[in-house]
Amino acid sequence: MNGDPMDMFEEMDEMFARLFARMNQEFMTGNPEVYEYRIVISNDRAPGRMQEIPAPASRAASEPFAEIHRIGNETKVITELPGVTDEMIRLDVKGSTLIIDAGDAEHHYHTTADLPPVDAASMQKSFRNGVLEVSFRNLPDAASVPEPGKN
Repeated sequence: MNGDPMDMFEEMDEMFARLFARMNQEFMTGNPEVYEYRIVISNDRAPGRMQEIPAPASRAASEPFAEIHRIGNETKVITELPGVTDEMIRLDVKGSTLIIDAGDAEHHYHTTADLPPVDAASMQKSFRNGVLEVSFRNLPDAASVPEPGKN
């Protein structure tokens, strides 16, 4: 950085230029495997250094990425399902895995999410603007539950 705070912005400009050039090249060639880019800026690196993090391994177009968030005593699974309606969504819990199938002949999606210990019977679904949110009540972790007779 050499003491000039503008160096950081020049570095960001160069990084974005490389990213946009790569995106344009891949989208114009019709590469269906590319659908996500991420840039992570972190204080974990040396001052003034930014690191471009590659996108996660590409998945088939019918496999959206399911985000899993554990908030308080609730677990939420969130995924995008563009082009489907609430009636087209099928959810199933097998063991500790949530299976999401949605769509029709035109749009079809399939993905899974590995859940922490949750009460499957507490499952609640919300679908709005192409975004599915599935909520569960968390079960106590086995490690945090005291054994009978021990405190």
